[in-house]
Amino acid sequence: MSSNPSAPPDSAPTEVTLASFWKRLFAWFYDLLGALGIFILALGIGELLLFLLTLPFVEDFASISQAASQNIFWGFYLFAAVQYYYVWCWVKGGQTVGMKTWRLQIYKKNGQMLSWKEAYIRSFASLGGISNLWSLVDSEKRGLHDLVFDTRVVELPKEFYKKK
Repeated sequence: MSSNPSAPPDSAPTEVTLASFWKRLFAWFYDLLGALGIFILALGIGELLLFLLTLPFVEDFASISQAASQNIFWGFYLFAAVQYYYVWCWVKGGQTVGMKTWRLQIYKKNGQMLSWKEAYIRSFASLGGISNLWSLVDSEKRGLHDLVFDTRVVELPKEFYKKK
């Protein structure tokens, strides 16, 4: 398989291989650290905003913070922040931090990057990465979420980043 969606059109195609389940799994573990960082950042920003907005009205911020943590909108906000991390990475370069570390890249079969809508749907369909298990039995090493938009996760050669 040869393709390079991030290279200029006049450059020669780069030979790539389909990413194995194990490389995808290792990248997923790396991405958990990035997602945890985004979660903590969103939590801190949300708590700070909540504190500043309620400061003139309440004396006990702990009760406000606890009430917020039990609110479904608070959970949705934190989930959306982490979700945005993955979607932004896939749309902007086809790689999350973990994928870049393991030289993996996602793109559609026609060589194009995902659109925002496609990336969000793919993210939901991944079920937190569980649907990658399907790549163990798929002949093209696709997860179930890759089937939705006919995407491929490929392993880039070691010299790929040296060319730029």
